[in-house]
Amino acid sequence: MKKKALKRLTICILVCLLVVGGIVCFFDPFYVYHGPLGGAEPVLYNRDYQMPGTVRNFEYDTVILGSSVAENYDSDYVNAQYDARTIKIIRASGSVADLLYYMDIAHEENEIERVFWSLDIFAMTSSTKTTFDKTEELEYPHTASPLDDVTYLYNKDILMEEIPLSLAYGMMDINTGGDAYNWAAEKDFSVAGAMRAYSKPAEIVEEANYSKEVELLHQNLEAVVDEIESHPETEYIIIFPPYSLMWWDSGYVNGIGELYFTVLEETLPALCELENAKVYYFQDDRDIVCDLNNYMDMMHYSPEINQFMLECIVADERRVTSDNVDEVLNGMRETYRYITEEGIYQYYPQ
Repeated sequence: MKKKALKRLTICILVCLLVVGGIVCFFDPFYVYHGPLGGAEPVLYNRDYQMPGTVRNFEYDTVILGSSVAENYDSDYVNAQYDARTIKIIRASGSVADLLYYMDIAHEENEIERVFWSLDIFAMTSSTKTTFDKTEELEYPHTASPLDDVTYLYNKDILMEEIPLSLAYGMMDINTGGDAYNWAAEKDFSVAGAMRAYSKPAEIVEEANYSKEVELLHQNLEAVVDEIESHPETEYIIIFPPYSLMWWDSGYVNGIGELYFTVLEETLPALCELENAKVYYFQDDRDIVCDLNNYMDMMHYSPEINQFMLECIVADERRVTSDNVDEVLNGMRETYRYITEEGIYQYYPQ
């Protein structure tokens, strides 16, 4: 009797495991095993856990690449304008190393026709090592092997929370289509909302010694150029997104403003020389950066700004070339001077 009972229990456990694992594998909210089934609309709401699987398992020919400021681009608009199939590849901080980690997978899985790369100034001085810490981020999304998927297949949160959430978002049309990973809902884009992120210091720090950052800049720039030159069949549309005047003033008062210009002065001319790259610059657009109604903090702007940039790119406006790069850099110097001497005092007492 004991043997029969043990056998029945074992069979029951195995059946339960098969059923639970099968349910997770079928619905697969993080797209670890497959893309959307039956033509279903992908629901993309969890950047860190869904990104690896979507890069491996989705079909696409166009990439929107960058940090969180690139999440609110409307990929449906890109699809319509370029007859494309677009995926967003996003990583918090947008470091070059992390983004190229994903791009290596993307090139292996698909033929990439174009990349819209939202290139952050601060990313160019970030670590050249990837920041995927396996003690904080589960390993299974980042590997193609099923051997480490037990924590995914038999996870109460996946079964009881993520699958229902994914299904509910799909029915409500949230984080679907061009709004994949869009975080703008209920955010406060306003002067008051933005100013909560920055308390302007009373004193100005002396310009810092940033020799280590310049070394990282050279390494990251080499990696960016190598990525572009290694894929001559791919068009790279490099976008320098606009941070608010608070971000620029913070750099000024904290003694790292010149580091930002070192990044621009080395990066812009180098990228303009590449045959399969186009560069678009929005950091000096005072109508955007000097109006805090466009922001929720020092950097993150509303989706309307993302759309404005895409429309400029389609119209080939705000482009930087080898012929006008010096003019653009000089104009940024003038905008920087205006921000630190005048513009910031629209919002903060002098």
